[in-house]
Amino acid sequence: MSEAVDYFANHRHKLKFPWSLYHRPIVSALEAALGSSLGPEVLNVGSGPFFELEEVDASERRITVCDIDPRAVELAQKLHGERLAGADVLVPGAPLPYADARFDLVVSMDVIEHLDEAALLPWVRELHRVLAPGGLLFLTTPNYASKGLVLIEQTALELVARRNGFSRKDLHPSKFTPARLERLLADAGFTRQDVVPIAFGWVLAAHARR
Repeated sequence: MSEAVDYFANHRHKLKFPWSLYHRPIVSALEAALGSSLGPEVLNVGSGPFFELEEVDASERRITVCDIDPRAVELAQKLHGERLAGADVLVPGAPLPYADARFDLVVSMDVIEHLDEAALLPWVRELHRVLAPGGLLFLTTPNYASKGLVLIEQTALELVARRNGFSRKDLHPSKFTPARLERLLADAGFTRQDVVPIAFGWVLAAHARR
């Protein structure tokens, strides 16, 4: 059985039932974060095609997307056109290709759990670096303090994965509880953290200021 996962193919399911039970609350939290941003410059790290952009009011924001998958960046450009201020393909493991303090809001939705342990702190420090002073980080990740989420992943979601030729066993090498995520954000230099469970407690939504 192959362990390879095509994340690009998975993006199209996110806002459809039953996956929307997990992802729709993230969209609502994203819209709130956009409203809380102190300025117009927004970066979405690990954006995928950013289907969520069609669901939120970002009319006064300048959105830059970036992802390691060229297909995702190309589709984001096709879908959103002039709504995007920038769209960049990232080199895995390399620093973000942006100047210090460039963005007022940095968004990263369900990306961090896919990073290896050694990459976590350098990656979050990059998010901190590109934020302007007072800027907001909005980050989401599965909540592994939720027994319900763990049970669903080990049963129903694992069954779906195996039917599609892979296993979820090593899908998320970095698993977060609220306390672990708070420690990581603090170690990276973020202040005024607020890490809250949403979506039936399955998701951690973090808001932190530089």
